[in-house]
Amino acid sequence: MAEERSSSADLKPFSDKYFKTFLKWSFPPLICAVCFFFQSVMLHMTTVKYVLLHDKSPLHDDLGHELFKKETVAMKVLDALSVAPPLLVIVGILLLRDARLWAKVFFSNAILFVLKGLFDWMTVLPDSIGFGACKERLGDEPLKYLERMGQLSGTEYFSALLELELYGVGKVRPVRYCADMLMSGHTFVTVLYMLALADLVRRITILMPPIPRVIWRISMGIFAALCVGADLYLIVKTRFHYTVDIVMAIGITLLIYTNAGMALLAQWYASDGKRNSAEADIVWLPAILIPFCCLHGYYSVREMEDQQVADLQAHFRWLSGVR
Repeated sequence: MAEERSSSADLKPFSDKYFKTFLKWSFPPLICAVCFFFQSVMLHMTTVKYVLLHDKSPLHDDLGHELFKKETVAMKVLDALSVAPPLLVIVGILLLRDARLWAKVFFSNAILFVLKGLFDWMTVLPDSIGFGACKERLGDEPLKYLERMGQLSGTEYFSALLELELYGVGKVRPVRYCADMLMSGHTFVTVLYMLALADLVRRITILMPPIPRVIWRISMGIFAALCVGADLYLIVKTRFHYTVDIVMAIGITLLIYTNAGMALLAQWYASDGKRNSAEADIVWLPAILIPFCCLHGYYSVREMEDQQVADLQAHFRWLSGVR
């Protein structure tokens, strides 16, 4: 009996450790999923506002639409381009067990989901494919449901919205969106996970000899550029988004992923909530970050005391000759 108690006591710390590890790795994707649900709610609210608009004509003065002739491309192709990068990144991070990059990617994605939902709801742009194609995308039954929702208010409106999110409409689940223009979701997912994949490759190749390291990194850059370029080209050709949606998605994704605050959050989470841990918080500036291309590389970030900031200010004043 004593031996059984001893063995169970030995196993408890072991099981606790694995449970905590499971929670630690599960939380970032869970937060991302919650934010995706929030985005879905906001986009359905946006769709309700759109179907009630008097003028649903798409905007005509669009640079990308003028440059490229409209063509039909299967939605599965666009979805495949957006799904492949996340799968590669997730597999790569799990193989390397890089909790910092894991947290950084999913927290960045979560913020992008929230921003897209808010942007589209705040300003409703007519769908770039036109209302006729939008009706086909939604289907007759969901369209009628959304039109009825637009006549509701208060608790009735939110009850209908919750029912739409949880159960769909009739046999249609999930219900698609219309007028989800501002900040292309396909684009920010592709760009975000390509950035993460490039970050991952850079870390893997750090210990390689110079020539193989350069070859791997250049190959990764070309691969990322081709994937993102194909995604952007197909989105514009199919009129799936306006050009501003794509440019906006690229810019905001770059700013969030390379943000010092995001690096601090990821490092804080990976180090179990410890600030000023032994490892400095790492910020990566990719070469694509225009106009800061010449500053590309890794940087370390640490919290400073007020006195340290004051000392540095005095030092800079002395260097500049200001007294």
